[in-house]
Amino acid sequence: MARFGNVPGAGLAAGAFILTVLLGIGGASASALWQQSATATMTVTASGAWPNQFSGFTCTNDNPRQTATLSAVGTTAPTTLTYAALQSNGTYGPSYNESVSLGTTSTITLTINSQIVLANRTTTPLTIRVTATYANQVQTTASATVSLEQGNNSNKVTCLSTTF
Repeated sequence: MARFGNVPGAGLAAGAFILTVLLGIGGASASALWQQSATATMTVTASGAWPNQFSGFTCTNDNPRQTATLSAVGTTAPTTLTYAALQSNGTYGPSYNESVSLGTTSTITLTINSQIVLANRTTTPLTIRVTATYANQVQTTASATVSLEQGNNSNKVTCLSTTF
């Protein structure tokens, strides 16, 4: 590394800095000379056809309400579809991909014995976030809320609401 005295213009810059500080004038100028900052601007442009968000998201039940089917409709089939349960601390738990069918209408089938239900049996109503990931890594999410009714052999997973 070059010594301070061997750097071109270093002596002049140091002299100007010391002179302005000693005279008590140009403190802002001296500081600016010493710190010398730079600003850069970058513009990013993206092009291409991005998949739309879900054009429809529903939660439907069979007749005894023992099966809830979440259906996500989009213009393109996702490469993966995962879902996770909202926890009491406001975060989402682990992602699941059990009982998923992919397509332009992708579905998730939930029963009282589904992994996500077994892991969250005491949480009712249960909010489930569904995340679709497309080939270009764009993600779309939607949520469904279901109630869980256990005991007396009812084992119901009842759809309450959806948002997307």
